[in-house]
Amino acid sequence: MEKGETMEDFSKDEWEQEERRLEYTKNYMNVVLQEAQINQGTLQENVRESISNEEALDSSLSYINYLTNSKFLQLATTELNILKRILDAPYFARIDYQMKGKSHKDVYYLGKTSLYEKDTQKPIIVDWRSPIANVYYDGRLGEVAYEVNEETIEGYLSLKRQFKIEKGKLNHYQDIDLTTTDELLQQSLAGKADQRLSEIISTIQAEQNEIIRADLNRPIIVQGAAGSGKTTIALHRISYFIYNYARYFQPEQLMIIAPNNMFIGYIAEALPDLGVEKIRQTTFLDYVLLCIGKKMKVIQSNKKLLTFINHENKQEELVKWLSRYKGSLAYKKVMDKYLMDICNEMSPKEDFRVEKFPLYGAKKLERLFKKEYDYLPLIKRKEKIKGILQADLKRKKKIILIKLEEKYEEALDRALRIKEDDKRKEKVVYFLDTKEERLANVKKEASTAVRKYMKTMQTTDLYGYYARLFEDKKLLRKYTEDSLTEKQLNYMIAFQRKILKQKKVEMEDLGALFYLQYKIFGIDKEYRAKNIVIDEVQDYSEFQLYALKAGLETDMFTLVGDLAQGIHSYRGLQNWQTLQQIIFPRANYMTLQKSYRTTIEIMFLANEILHLLDEDLPKVKPVVRHGEKPTVHLYDQKQALVDKMIELADGLHGEGFHSIAIIGKTEEECKAIFKEMQKRKVPNVQFLQENEELEKNYLIIVPSYLSKGLEFDAVFLFTLNEVFTQEEIDLKLLYVAMTRPMHRLHLFTREKTALLLDKANESHFTVEIAK
Repeated sequence: MEKGETMEDFSKDEWEQEERRLEYTKNYMNVVLQEAQINQGTLQENVRESISNEEALDSSLSYINYLTNSKFLQLATTELNILKRILDAPYFARIDYQMKGKSHKDVYYLGKTSLYEKDTQKPIIVDWRSPIANVYYDGRLGEVAYEVNEETIEGYLSLKRQFKIEKGKLNHYQDIDLTTTDELLQQSLAGKADQRLSEIISTIQAEQNEIIRADLNRPIIVQGAAGSGKTTIALHRISYFIYNYARYFQPEQLMIIAPNNMFIGYIAEALPDLGVEKIRQTTFLDYVLLCIGKKMKVIQSNKKLLTFINHENKQEELVKWLSRYKGSLAYKKVMDKYLMDICNEMSPKEDFRVEKFPLYGAKKLERLFKKEYDYLPLIKRKEKIKGILQADLKRKKKIILIKLEEKYEEALDRALRIKEDDKRKEKVVYFLDTKEERLANVKKEASTAVRKYMKTMQTTDLYGYYARLFEDKKLLRKYTEDSLTEKQLNYMIAFQRKILKQKKVEMEDLGALFYLQYKIFGIDKEYRAKNIVIDEVQDYSEFQLYALKAGLETDMFTLVGDLAQGIHSYRGLQNWQTLQQIIFPRANYMTLQKSYRTTIEIMFLANEILHLLDEDLPKVKPVVRHGEKPTVHLYDQKQALVDKMIELADGLHGEGFHSIAIIGKTEEECKAIFKEMQKRKVPNVQFLQENEELEKNYLIIVPSYLSKGLEFDAVFLFTLNEVFTQEEIDLKLLYVAMTRPMHRLHLFTREKTALLLDKANESHFTVEIAK
């Protein structure tokens, strides 16, 4: 029971009834677990026997038995693990629902998986993803309908009850309506950052549930405000997809493309609870390099970002232009024109002959290559041509040899009829020698004819093709349809030649490289996925997303992002229109405007920064959860700044806040604070680098651009020598940093202007002097 509550707060009979129901569920689960362990042991033994009996494996039937046992073992292990994970808290809610036309109500207990009585198949626990569970998330008390297989089921919802069960013990329950739903949500949001990701199922809100259960046969684009739960909702949508399409899809056929490896580690804890731990998780960079099958040095995108933040590049406008251009659909058109030339270059141009015999005409082969096989990548078309020529040669070689034999037999026959001895002898010898020579030539040429012919269909590797694009200025101008200025064209050629000579590429090149790989060489089937989730999609370019859709040959994408957090907008998305109209025209577009992460007080201040952005973005609506106003600590000396941070961190740890981040604008600023922490020998401090995983219960020091997508109980946002200006990139970095904390935001600066606080309403923060 929760602190301050007693059993008297509830009906004693009802409380005891719920306790008995919980005990029954746990006991039944233990029986199922024991049986499952026995079955698992039997299956393991069967698999071991199959493997040890190599002779038996040689028979088809035994091999099928081996595969069957292996599959059942895999399923048994998965089910066993799921049940073990939920044993401490088997369910989180109950609904009482009376279907229209029935005389009695049905009682359902909702959990993370389903469990049925063995004999009656009566549900003990109903999976949160099941159709009836939708009533819990969307339905008010009273008349409610839900959909099952396109059929509408009507009925009456008389009870929605939420439980707090910990370590197998019922601590609390509460009957909920619209008012208490908000109360329970606030209780959940008041929890700690390290607990929330895997505990959201019981408090999914109606607008979040709508996205999770939106049409699974269409792609979806979600514009979600900072803290709106878009990442978690995307994971739940995958889980819901697997639940509904388990018969048709293996989890391995789904893929999450995360912004970085650190983020993969961050979401990892939620995946087993959702039953989606087997889903492929990768980053865009890693995935492209995997598909290309070639190691390439990719210049870190954050290095470029830092040059923009610090204005270190004199050619900044050209650098930004090239980044945008390489991610545009205009650049995709350049690739298409270039591919047409590659296709023409690779296309068959000569008749296929063996000795003097034409076997396949050039025009016919060209038609096959360009028309019949145009659905294939160019190299696959070449392989098809090779297969045709090999089969044709194998069939016609015998005919050629027979025809040659017949031809020379006839010639010899004529020669033998010559009356003059010398002339007859000369002709016979000539025809015999020529016959042997030509037969030998045919056999010899036949053995190498296909190989030699394929060499006329010239190819190079992916890197070679991409580098060659920038070798001929005239040709490149033709591909761009004279749309670039001379300055732009010269800069692009010079820059691309420079990095490619060093065997390097940029993140911005990956869209084109993946597209060329798909069109020329193809994407290996084992690397493809049928359903893809991309988080932080605002940092992707239109061309990258187009290339992924084309290369994976599916439009089943879940794309979640926030344009307000587009810190890579120089190469990323500026709006959602192109995605909706051109790349994913079938997509549902949905928004999440409510922020469930931060308090009203923190969001008020963050919205002031959002308002300074030019983008027409709606202000974020915080859920009604109050907390302390953000505190601005003005300091003179770095010593005072660090001392105050340590003091505050100790106090917050004492309050039970374990997830605390110190966020600076740049890596250099963060490094300076980290060194001060090291000097003072402060324990458990992590200076977070790109692709590192977060250490639990550590004080995290992280640059603003790496904090995107993360959340913490409290954040210390500081400036030392850097300032945030009103330029788009600075505003977005500041907004990202301000929206990371759930409960407390402390800002440290020498001048309020360094954090643009002079642009904010002073009633939205308090000011203290750090001494």
